[in-house]
Amino acid sequence: MKDLLLNFLVILAPLFLYQILAADRMYGKDLLKMKWWIGVMYGVAACLCMFFPINMGDEFIWDLRWVPFLIAILYGGVRGGIAAGAILLLCRLYLGGGAAFYTVLIDVVLLLPLLLRIRPWFHTYSLRGKIVLAGLLSVMTYLLIMLSIGFYFVYRGDVWYLFQHSLEFYLFFGLLYLLSMTASVLLLENMQENARIRAEIQKSEKLQIITQLAASIAHEVRNPLTVVRGFIQLASSTMDEQNRRYMHTAIEELDRAEFIISDYLNFAKPELDRLERVEAGDVLKHVTNLMSSYATMQGAALSVEAEPGLQLMADSVKLKQVIMNLIKNSVEASSAGGGKIDVLARRSGEHVVIEVIDNGPGMTPEELERLGSPFYSTKEKGTGLGLMVSFRIIEAMHGKLEFWSEPGDGTTAAITIPTR
Repeated sequence: MKDLLLNFLVILAPLFLYQILAADRMYGKDLLKMKWWIGVMYGVAACLCMFFPINMGDEFIWDLRWVPFLIAILYGGVRGGIAAGAILLLCRLYLGGGAAFYTVLIDVVLLLPLLLRIRPWFHTYSLRGKIVLAGLLSVMTYLLIMLSIGFYFVYRGDVWYLFQHSLEFYLFFGLLYLLSMTASVLLLENMQENARIRAEIQKSEKLQIITQLAASIAHEVRNPLTVVRGFIQLASSTMDEQNRRYMHTAIEELDRAEFIISDYLNFAKPELDRLERVEAGDVLKHVTNLMSSYATMQGAALSVEAEPGLQLMADSVKLKQVIMNLIKNSVEASSAGGGKIDVLARRSGEHVVIEVIDNGPGMTPEELERLGSPFYSTKEKGTGLGLMVSFRIIEAMHGKLEFWSEPGDGTTAAITIPTR
């Protein structure tokens, strides 16, 4: 029992290390981004399982090394799996090579590509689905390990040694694999959910401060700007041509300042007229009619495709505002090299998803995390307020706005809104 509990502790140790050493520094970040770190942690955990095996007497030694290896692949991807597999093989070589090493090598080579194929499906499931799939993978891995152990004893010419133990004995170890794997996945998923909640709380606190600031000063600043603009227009009528150009520039900058303040007011309170049943295809058709000429002028191609009969609950005017803003950003990001923007609408369960996809330069993970922050923009003259208002509008419609991007591989903006 002592050896068994020690193996469980070793498997759970990387989770505690993350909480103690990295939780504060990685505040609000996704654990899935720490690929190499996950691979090294769980590779070391697999080695410790081998160094402190479960001794069942009669010289029968067992360990749970493959559970950390499975977790490293599912949560660390290619990099995590390679790191954990390399560490596991080095430890096996240190403890002794020969046939035992080659059985471990074969298991690593078989499991790594198989689990990498399954991994994308794994992360699309709910918590319950992930736990079920993790349990099935642990059972599959256990059967593979038993098969390799059988071949090892055949190689030694001592296969009858395996039959000295009862079926219950082997089922017990299969149950250990199942329990340790499902417990690890459950804890990892809870950690990621807690990290997401912390990030949302932090973002909510920032938004609340900005909202209060916008509501308190926007009107007070807007009124004198209007007065100044009026007097400049009156004064410019008595000036010469050169001074009138100066005054025209001043008026343009005042209009720009008023536009920014209006965005702040919209951010403070999106002011949806009312939510009504809207046809997604009609909304996209109207928006693309308005934006197609702008895209053409910028050297970009704009295409639209919507599934028929897509209805959602939204404020059509505000929804058009958000989609136009996203298309404008995509056009400006991709027009330099003959851009292409695809606007797609599809059904996803009880929601409608509207995607704006461009082939622009893409963004880094750090840039993606800052999207929606006030006065952050990847454009030279951008303020970031348009996108910030877009986030608030979609939230007011009980939906969400998400971005996916890779450097050099374009950007996808997805609006998800309930159908009712």
